[in-house]
Amino acid sequence: MNYPPGSDAALYFCNEILPRIKRVMENVQVWIVGANPPLKVKKLSENGVHVTGRVEDVVPYYKQSTACIVPLRAGGGTRLKILEAMALGRPVISTSIGCEGLDVVDGKHLLIADNPEQFAEKTVRVLMDRILYQRIVSEARQLVVDKYDWDTLAKDLLHIYDELRR
Repeated sequence: MNYPPGSDAALYFCNEILPRIKRVMENVQVWIVGANPPLKVKKLSENGVHVTGRVEDVVPYYKQSTACIVPLRAGGGTRLKILEAMALGRPVISTSIGCEGLDVVDGKHLLIADNPEQFAEKTVRVLMDRILYQRIVSEARQLVVDKYDWDTLAKDLLHIYDELRR
């Protein structure tokens, strides 16, 4: 959380998106999980927002959650948290930047929104529409198994090595 894009994402979500969601779902809870949150992120911890700081294991937080949000507006990285959420059966709502580099399709594997209104609307929609929720979870899980599973990645890498040897 002390990585500036992560802090910005938390602040952006809580200040710009969450109030729109709470107009429809007033009791929604948000868990911000990440090591070393700066004071401005820690101060978000009220009115249904919980800031944990570093945790030993993120899996219990995924299990208690209904969805995973990735409101990144800057930054790079591996996007492993998205794959982790998908593998654990949680639908993801992300910005385009948040899921950059992953072979995902908006509305199939996750929901993509790049402004506060869209992000709030898509979050509420996936939380309230059980058919959409289940379809996204199923498609995302299949994507992770087919394309991002360690065995699949290792097989692809070995194929590349074999081609380079020739």
